[in-house]
Amino acid sequence: MSIDNAVYDQWNDDWWADDALPNLLRTGLNPVRFGFMRRVLLDERKIDPAGARVLDVGCGGGLLAEEFAALGFHVTGVDPSEPSISAARRHAARSGLAIDYVVGTGEALPVPDASFDLVYCCDVLEHVDDLEQVIAETARVLRPSGLYLFDTINRTPLSWLVAIKIFQDFESTRIMTPNLHVWDKFIKPAELRPVLQDHGLRPRGLVGLAPADNPLALLRTLRRRARGEIGYGDVARALRFKESRNLGMSYAGWAVKGE
Repeated sequence: MSIDNAVYDQWNDDWWADDALPNLLRTGLNPVRFGFMRRVLLDERKIDPAGARVLDVGCGGGLLAEEFAALGFHVTGVDPSEPSISAARRHAARSGLAIDYVVGTGEALPVPDASFDLVYCCDVLEHVDDLEQVIAETARVLRPSGLYLFDTINRTPLSWLVAIKIFQDFESTRIMTPNLHVWDKFIKPAELRPVLQDHGLRPRGLVGLAPADNPLALLRTLRRRARGEIGYGDVARALRFKESRNLGMSYAGWAVKGE
C-alpha cells in the first residue's frame, strides 16, 4: 500500500477551517508539540527569537509557521504542495505575519547551506520518500550548533491499531482519508537516532505524544463524528494530545548539530 500525499493539494483553505480534517493538527496536536518546542528553545536553550532564522520543513498551510512567527522568529516554510503554500501565504497575509513560503521538498531543500539556526519537521518524516536524504538536507542547512526539532509516529502495534485501524480504516470511527498514513513508513526511535547521528545531529531528548482523553471516551467521540453528529473541531478538542512518557504512539524530539 502506498501513501497518498496528494491529499494535501486538496485541503487549500481547509487548513484553517474549524470543521475540516487539518483542525486535528491545529487544535488537537499543535498545542502540545509547539509547547514542547517552545520550552526547548526558550527555556532550555535561551534562544532569542528576534535574531533567529527558522525553517519549517513540510509546512503545509502554515499552522506551525505562524506560531513561530508570532514569537518573533524569522520563518521560512517549505512544502511540495503548491496549493498548501498558496493557502499559507493567504492566511499569513490576513494574520499580518511576514513568513517566506517556498515550494520544495525535504529531499532537496531550496535554501543555502548553513543558513538557519533552527529547523523543525512535524508530521512529515513518516510521509517522505527518502528519510536519510531529508535528514542530510536538514543537517546541510543548519548552522553549527543549530537545533533540529521533530515529531513523527512510532511503528508499534499501538500505532497500527490507533493511527491506521481506528483513525483511518474502520468506518465506525474513521476521521482520516484512506492511505493518509501507511504503518510501514512509521519510524521507531531506535531507527531515527542513527540516521541523525550519521549526519552530525546529536539527539538530546524525546517525549511521547498521546491523546489526553481516555480511550472509551475517545471512541465515543469518533463514533459520533462518523455518524455526522459532531464536526472535526469537536473531535480535535476531544483529542487534546498531551506529553507522555510512553513513546508507543507518537513522539517529539530534538537534536543539536555538532555538539
